[in-house]
Amino acid sequence: MSYSLKNLPECYPRKALPKISRWLAALVIMLFISVILMRIFGRYIDNHYFWLFAVGPAVVVWIVSFGFRMWIWSLQDSKANGFDKRRDQWILSETRKARRALQILNTTFLTAHPDTGQDIAAAAMLNKQSIITSQADWKGEQSKRLSRIEVGPEDTPEILVSRLLSELIADLPVDQLPENASLAIILDVSSSLSFTAVRDIWQDAWYESGIACAVEYVDRNGPEAVSNWLDHRIQDESMLLIVGLQVDPLVSNNTAEAAVALLLGNRLTQETLDPLALLHRPDAAPAGELSKGMNMAAYNVPLKENIIKNLWLAGLTGEQRTEVIVCQNVHPAQSVEDEAVISLDMSMGHAGAAAPWLALAAATEIARQTQSPQMIICGDTTQDVLWSMLITPIASRQEMDS
Repeated sequence: MSYSLKNLPECYPRKALPKISRWLAALVIMLFISVILMRIFGRYIDNHYFWLFAVGPAVVVWIVSFGFRMWIWSLQDSKANGFDKRRDQWILSETRKARRALQILNTTFLTAHPDTGQDIAAAAMLNKQSIITSQADWKGEQSKRLSRIEVGPEDTPEILVSRLLSELIADLPVDQLPENASLAIILDVSSSLSFTAVRDIWQDAWYESGIACAVEYVDRNGPEAVSNWLDHRIQDESMLLIVGLQVDPLVSNNTAEAAVALLLGNRLTQETLDPLALLHRPDAAPAGELSKGMNMAAYNVPLKENIIKNLWLAGLTGEQRTEVIVCQNVHPAQSVEDEAVISLDMSMGHAGAAAPWLALAAATEIARQTQSPQMIICGDTTQDVLWSMLITPIASRQEMDS
């Protein structure tokens, strides 16, 4: 059986302590029977030895039996104590592992919002400003409801991708990185362009930027990439750069174009850049178990008060949105007002692979501005699960006290 903090192993079944009253009653019965037998068969035995033979064997048998029974019980109890001690150590270890978090060092996102700055765009998302309109998509099909990043008449998806990726790279705080800095890069892409084509465009843009730090590419997608990093690379000195991109999706209706870059660092090793906020371990919940996932995500956050300011929804299917509505008022989102529930799918369109990263970037900006915890529930383009994530401001009183 697979155990987790949502499915803890049971305590070892313990045997009850032998009841002394029963054993004393057995001793009395044994003595009574022994005396009767001696009265019948030991009438010629000297009176001095009579009671020795009447009482002695019964007491010896009782002591041996009782001692053997207590020895068996002590072995069983010792085994149970050992199992429960290992269980407690496992729970403590898993709890510490679950409460790992990453520093959010830098965020950049580009959407169809007017070019007014990232803070204003985040505020527009917070205020549910709709930018999804009926327009033509890249294929020229009319009356598609979507939000498109502004392009020129001669632009192609390749040109737009190159421009967006170059802007994301330009906003990285490379001038503050140490000389021996290294980056692990995840490209999370949904587009009519092949992943190989987008990766080649990225590598060209990266080469043109002149950034000299060491780079490795990680083959991961969605919030599971964060969970995997926390599991296996929490002590790495490398920083994690996640690039989410959706341009010209295969199915354009009710979609959004977006490009997002998140620079994350390990709290144990990264001390060069000042973090904007903390991204706590995300929790995946299969269909029908969102409330458990939300509770686990909140358990992963060492806050004294589970008060969430805003709830961000992104990248959801119709069925997932229904489940979110059912769980919207359960812990830890019970304190979130209806007006503080922000559905990016409704105001912008489904951002595909970029959806969770866009929600994280916008929520980080709002957490930085308001110094309040933010919760994100998002879908996954590779599996039918809902991810629950929390962001806390780095300077929150609760976080400092934890």
